[in-house]
Amino acid sequence: MDKTPAALPRLTQSLDQSELFAACVDRYRVARTPWSGYECRVTVISPTLADTAVETLEAVESVASVIRLTEADLPRCGELGVSRDWGLEATKWGLLFEVGEVYGIEDADGRLIATTVLTRYGARFAAISMVLVADTHERQGYGTRIMRHVIDQAAGATVVLHATSEGRPLYEKLGFRPFGAIEAHVGRFDPTGTKPGRTQPGGPEDLLQLARLDREVYGVHRTALLKRLPRFAERLRVLRDAEGLIIGYGAAWRGETRLNLGPVLAPDFAGARDLIIDLADGVEDELRLDIDAEGDDLSAWACGHGLKPAYTCTHMVLGGPVPMDQVRLHAPLMCALG
Repeated sequence: MDKTPAALPRLTQSLDQSELFAACVDRYRVARTPWSGYECRVTVISPTLADTAVETLEAVESVASVIRLTEADLPRCGELGVSRDWGLEATKWGLLFEVGEVYGIEDADGRLIATTVLTRYGARFAAISMVLVADTHERQGYGTRIMRHVIDQAAGATVVLHATSEGRPLYEKLGFRPFGAIEAHVGRFDPTGTKPGRTQPGGPEDLLQLARLDREVYGVHRTALLKRLPRFAERLRVLRDAEGLIIGYGAAWRGETRLNLGPVLAPDFAGARDLIIDLADGVEDELRLDIDAEGDDLSAWACGHGLKPAYTCTHMVLGGPVPMDQVRLHAPLMCALG
């Protein structure tokens, strides 16, 4: 005769016992102690523990090796950007390889799955950019891993970056805080009502004055970048005072699909407007202009001339203070350079 006891029925009763976890802000579902011989299960529903699981996963992924990339890797960087709808951006990547340090992570098969760039301006200030992770490796800790690496490489310098809405939570977790915003304006420039010719062409002979002005506005030396500007830019214009001293400058450089206007440094709205008018004069291509969203009336003026807001990035900093003169900095060369 089979004396195997019959299986006991399973209890599924549960109730809220959150008061037992007064130190926790999350809610837990805990079953009452069952009668002898019955199965007991405790189910914990906690966003905090879910976050912990993600952090644990990121800790596992943190063993991924970060390598220094070279210009030979530029095509791979472009391909990764295309896969994330950033575009090929070969011109931008080329400049960043010249003036910055490009880092990457490869998978087991040698495919590039993550990138970022650290551009130093002396020992105390730097910019981080081009933080990309392949869609096949999202939410596995690679973004955190490569960001921690470049922050370590910055060695205590104040670091700035421009964050998309998707990337901002990662940067906030790493300690970055917002201090401004950039609004990208895109379109074909409508010159109606404008008067070109108030600025003059710039060239290599103006480098010393440009470096002086740029140092005043950015608060750091960017001579290595400015030396490349006359060659990198398709157009370079300068704004002079009555004595002939350069008090503003602007550039336009050719991107993958449009002409980008920037940087634009000027003492006021009128100077910035005049530089933009001359940079855009006769251009029929689509333009992009990244405007300080918390600055003067330049955004409204640009909108009135065909350049419409496309998206906004948050300017963030780790460390500080930020040395920039945001009154005179109307548009950056590119967000990737801080």
